[in-house]
Amino acid sequence: MKNKRSLWKILRQVIKILFRLLMMLFKVIPLALSKFHKWLVKRLHFSITFKITTMYALIFTFVLLLFNTGICAATMAYLGVDAAEELDKNYQIVTSYLTESTEIPSENIEYLAKLEQVEITLFNENQKVLYTTGGNTIPAFYDQTNHVNFEGKYFLSFNRNYLPSNHFYTAIPYQTGLAIVLQDTMFWNSNNIHIQITHHLLKETISVGVLVSVLFTLTVVAIMIVIIIGWRTSKRMLKPVEVMTKTVKNITVNALDTRLDVTGSQDELKELAETFNSMLDRIQFSYEQQKQFVSDASHELRTPIAVIQGYANLLDRWGKNDQSILEESIGSIKTEAINMQELVEKLLFLARGDKNSQKLDKKAFSLQELIDEVSKESKLIAQDHEFISERCEDIVIQADRKLLKEAMRVFIDNSIKYTPKGGKIIINCYSQNDKAVLTVEDSGIGIAQEDLPHIFNRFYRADKSRTKQTGGTGLGLAIAKRIIQMHGGNIEVTSKMNEGTKIRISLPK
Repeated sequence: MKNKRSLWKILRQVIKILFRLLMMLFKVIPLALSKFHKWLVKRLHFSITFKITTMYALIFTFVLLLFNTGICAATMAYLGVDAAEELDKNYQIVTSYLTESTEIPSENIEYLAKLEQVEITLFNENQKVLYTTGGNTIPAFYDQTNHVNFEGKYFLSFNRNYLPSNHFYTAIPYQTGLAIVLQDTMFWNSNNIHIQITHHLLKETISVGVLVSVLFTLTVVAIMIVIIIGWRTSKRMLKPVEVMTKTVKNITVNALDTRLDVTGSQDELKELAETFNSMLDRIQFSYEQQKQFVSDASHELRTPIAVIQGYANLLDRWGKNDQSILEESIGSIKTEAINMQELVEKLLFLARGDKNSQKLDKKAFSLQELIDEVSKESKLIAQDHEFISERCEDIVIQADRKLLKEAMRVFIDNSIKYTPKGGKIIINCYSQNDKAVLTVEDSGIGIAQEDLPHIFNRFYRADKSRTKQTGGTGLGLAIAKRIIQMHGGNIEVTSKMNEGTKIRISLPK
């Protein structure tokens, strides 16, 4: 009794240990498989050609398997029905032999069995063998039920609806494969006898085996051909991608003018190449602008820095004790510092505009009042110019008043700068559809047609001979344009040499 208890305890402990190990395996195996999958994906590099070829090969293999399965199933069904028809003919012949004789026509039945390569057995009412062509082997009797009991094994019978007659057919396993059995009853010599004909499906089995072998061989060969052709076709179709990759790898800052070749293709790759070329155009344009911007900014800052440095050296040498030199140096340094501060503020404004980080303080105000205010200030500054307002409607707009005033000051200052003394500057505003239109027109020297597309570029000066004092830094118009764009407006400039310039600004109300 004690041995049984101790054995039971040991058995329980072993079961617990096995259960814990099993639970650990359930936890460890998925984790290990996940890590292995990540490692495999990381280590293996599958190209697009490999993926496309593999995908189409799998699809082709699946289609072939379905096709071959259908062929094999149809062939097996045809051979089975054909064998059943042959059995039905044999049954009709056996019944005719029995009808014509009161004794069992053994010679005829034996001849028929050898000729048709079937096994014919006659049973009495008690399912005892009356005659058989099977030699010493006693054949089994198959009942006409849905399930047939034969040596402890059950085999499903055929559905009669799919066979040539209403006889009972049964498929049974045999040494050489399958066998089909026809069994039916007839009245002979005042008794019911059972006729059972067995046909061994050796030829049919061999035929199906040969068919499967041929289909398998053809499938393998076809898959290999598809893989080879698919691989080469994919490589050829993706050749432009390889060329694009090599071209892009060779693009550097010093070779931004390199473009992808889009000739010879009329597909999505051409659209991709054109899009990439367009992107390179924008990058190159931006890079050239940035390069020019840095160069111009350096040039603009170099002058005040040089001036400040020169006056600092002058003070260091002998200006400490000379009051006049000291005052001149301090004044010039202050002036250049102010110029540098203004330049830096303008650059920061443009930089914030490029990043769309400049905030607008929009409020409703009268555009007419803003024009009157700017006109009065301009008259005080440029008293030798005539300011006229021919048409100025009372329009209320929603905008940043401070920035919009700064933009207007830029346009008016430019008109003052390039209009001779006594010239006219006309400022108008009016409504047009859902826009507020503001125009600044002067009778100045005008702008050359080749310079018009560039006047809003940073640091650009139409008159290269002008100095900073007369021409400014070249950032005013760029800032003014940025302000108008931030308000959702647009600018149009028309000009004729020695006749004047007209700037038309449209703003949403």
